[in-house]
Amino acid sequence: MLPLRCVALFALTTLALCGEVDTVSEATAPSVDVADTTPPPQPAVEDAGSGDVSGADVLTDAWKRLEAAMTSLHMQDPSKLLAYAMQLREGSSSRGKRPKSALPMLQAIADAASHPSVPRSNSTVASRELGHMQLRGEGVAAHVDKAIAHYRRAADEGDSEAQHALGVLFSTGFGTARDAPLAATYLYFAAEAGNVAAQLALGYRHLLGVSAPKECKKSLLYYTPVAEKVVAAAQGHKGGGTIEKVRLSVDNPTGVTKLRSDDDVLHYYEASALKGSVDAQLTLGNLHFHGARGLPADMSKAFGYYAKAAAAGDPSAFSQLGDMYAQGIAVEQNNLTALEYFRQGAAKDHPPSQNGLGYMFMHGYGVAKDYKKALEYFKAAAERGNADAQFNLGAMYIGGKGVKLSYERALHFFTLSAHQGHTLATYNLAQLHLNGLGTPRSCTVGAQFLKIVAERGPWGQQFEEAHASLQADTSASAPLHLYLVLAEAGFEVAQANLAFLLDQHYMHTSPSTPLLGMRGDDLAQRAMTMYRLAAMQGNIDAELKLGDYHYYGYGIPVDLEAAVAHYRTASDSRSPQGMFNLAYMYAHGLGLARDYHLAKRHFDMAIETSADAWAPTQLALIELHLLQVWEARTGGALGDPYQYFGSWITPLVEVTAVIEWDTALILVLCAVLGVVVLLRQRQTLPTA
Repeated sequence: MLPLRCVALFALTTLALCGEVDTVSEATAPSVDVADTTPPPQPAVEDAGSGDVSGADVLTDAWKRLEAAMTSLHMQDPSKLLAYAMQLREGSSSRGKRPKSALPMLQAIADAASHPSVPRSNSTVASRELGHMQLRGEGVAAHVDKAIAHYRRAADEGDSEAQHALGVLFSTGFGTARDAPLAATYLYFAAEAGNVAAQLALGYRHLLGVSAPKECKKSLLYYTPVAEKVVAAAQGHKGGGTIEKVRLSVDNPTGVTKLRSDDDVLHYYEASALKGSVDAQLTLGNLHFHGARGLPADMSKAFGYYAKAAAAGDPSAFSQLGDMYAQGIAVEQNNLTALEYFRQGAAKDHPPSQNGLGYMFMHGYGVAKDYKKALEYFKAAAERGNADAQFNLGAMYIGGKGVKLSYERALHFFTLSAHQGHTLATYNLAQLHLNGLGTPRSCTVGAQFLKIVAERGPWGQQFEEAHASLQADTSASAPLHLYLVLAEAGFEVAQANLAFLLDQHYMHTSPSTPLLGMRGDDLAQRAMTMYRLAAMQGNIDAELKLGDYHYYGYGIPVDLEAAVAHYRTASDSRSPQGMFNLAYMYAHGLGLARDYHLAKRHFDMAIETSADAWAPTQLALIELHLLQVWEARTGGALGDPYQYFGSWITPLVEVTAVIEWDTALILVLCAVLGVVVLLRQRQTLPTA
């Protein structure tokens, strides 16, 4: 069931007796009441004061260009031109992005910063946007140094977004020299100004001790205001676009979430819905409500599909319509109608409908307030795994509404709900752990929960921008910088994705081919850094990659002991690949003492953990048996068979390495022919 309007229960934390969905509405582009015509591109100039041209001449030229752009669009206000340029850069529902058209307008506004007719805030925003475009290669060739120059102009005027961008660049050194103190300074001032990305970055740094002292209380100072914004949005949530944080992999290297067949699937659902398929009607209703599969959120269409499914008696449709009437989404708010839909769904033992009915009794919406009945409905839904009902039970226990106040019971139900991704329940768990209510006080645990909540805000939309940039394949720098911002903010998925992109470039391109100024071992080490950060947050695949980097010596000297440590961590986390790798190293005595029994044990564990490990593990077990036979027959005097036979083969390889392939082929064929002749001669020898 979708969210009902929320209310606070007690002063410790915002406790809302409602469910919520971890989605956000997409930001809308600024609206400008002008004709959608773009003036002809005009040449941009360098920053004021450069070359032999005086600052006054540059300012005059910038104002002339600005006037020309405004005249062509029948404007007199630079603020409207800025808004229009932003529309061009960001695109709209009817037209795509046109950064090349926006570039000369933004450049003129930025260059005219000292002109009395141009608001200082306008030139600051223009400089910041130019920085973004130069950094990501939007409408212009990517150039980090020019991006930094634009950012500095905006940052000097107090723009927190530009300050944050500079902090990220100087912290990571992607395309520029690292400067940790300067990065920390920019991030601090951006966070103090309320920049969410900077607050997330500093909260993450202090929580895990990344490039900053590990101080939990300081991390709370930065995570708390961000988490509170997410909670406020969740309480008033009424549907919207869904953010998908897709992990990049060899099978999905561009983060594709919308398959080419999606349009066909949608057409199929629409056709099925017209024929009366309730499942298709519900699916389309959900897609339009949440704005998924490339569809924009459309509450009216969602309501229409839910109404058709409800007419067929579907309980899920009853609960959805009850929600929409209770909150006034796409219809006039009506508690009595909402109550009736919830009753119909609850009559069919539908958990979301039971939760909705309990909520109505809890607050007396359309019925007399009755905590006892609310408790009954919440329990019935919670026992069947409904996250909203579990949250509502926790809220009743923490507020002592119809039950005896119990922080322990509240903790129990909030934990159940939070495990299903309920944002408000996760926030309340943070508060209980921070204040030691129903559980021992723990700053670290509480801060971790706040981090989870804080990362569910609309700022996560940058994932979609990064995925779109990868799929557009227009600039290699754009997706890297987009993921970089999220990685610095502590998003584990972004850290893993950034590491993957760096790893792919290192593994599959020439070592001399630069990527943002990085090449060869430097590139491998940057990938390792991101894998390490992701592993610190529990990413087991990243732990395995770190083991591989140490095992093969990618960008660093080979270190088998370090590889063993990473593989062991992965194995302890029930990774079949980690178990297999550790078993192999036990079998061959790589990085630790040879131990056939432990090797066999870890191979067996890999099979027990994953059926996919059966085939390769069976082959490895055959090899393990042969190794044991070799050692038993030789008494260990000849060492590892691979090394023993390798000492024979290596000289042959060195000799054949200087022979042309056709010569080598002739020699092999001659040898085969000689064997055949020998065998035939033996067959023709006279018998005694």
